[in-house]
Amino acid sequence: MNTSSLQEPYIITHVVAQKKNPSRCSVFINGEFAFGCTLDTTLRFGLTKGKQLAKHDIERLQEQEDIIALKQTALRYATYKSRTAAEVRRKMLEKDFAPEEADYAVQFLEEFGYVNDRKYAAAFIQEIMQRKPAGESRLRQELLKRGISKHDIDDAFAEAFPPETARDNAFKSALAAAEKKLRSLERKEPQKRKQALIGYLQRQGFAWEVIKSVLAEVLQDGNDADMEE
Repeated sequence: MNTSSLQEPYIITHVVAQKKNPSRCSVFINGEFAFGCTLDTTLRFGLTKGKQLAKHDIERLQEQEDIIALKQTALRYATYKSRTAAEVRRKMLEKDFAPEEADYAVQFLEEFGYVNDRKYAAAFIQEIMQRKPAGESRLRQELLKRGISKHDIDDAFAEAFPPETARDNAFKSALAAAEKKLRSLERKEPQKRKQALIGYLQRQGFAWEVIKSVLAEVLQDGNDADMEE
């Protein structure tokens, strides 16, 4: 808002909808363009022709517009694709919002359900497991890199893999990953094939006990599955 060239009293002389964006209005004070604002702000503050504004009124209008801009920026980012709270906070800081404004944006999005780290973690686990099975440690590392708390990650894993079925699910996932990987290892010698398979499953985050069970299932030389970690 530019009111530096205006003299008090600040009297609104025109309020017109903007041609390129009808949801925003142009406000003229003392015959000169003063600022643009949303229709919501126009209605909330009763900005009509003849209304007299004090300096503190204009400051409140600026604060209102800043909050709206903050919310709109956060909404565009969070609704384009699923985001974590940490990703939203980082994006808002990149947009030159202050740290407290970034925190407010996260709080706003969480309040209305646009950001939910536990649901994000659960959806991430499900998507990865359907596309390319991975072990728990690998999944946890990926979620931590996205700024999700250990508490939310634990809740997501408890939902995705109930304790009573966790081991069986881990074995099935590792087995699926191993069977797929073995197709690219067919020409290797048995020992090198096994070493390559072990390395692959470890990089995917599967526990050693699970890997040993999978080796016994997919390799013909069963004795090799008894090797130590």
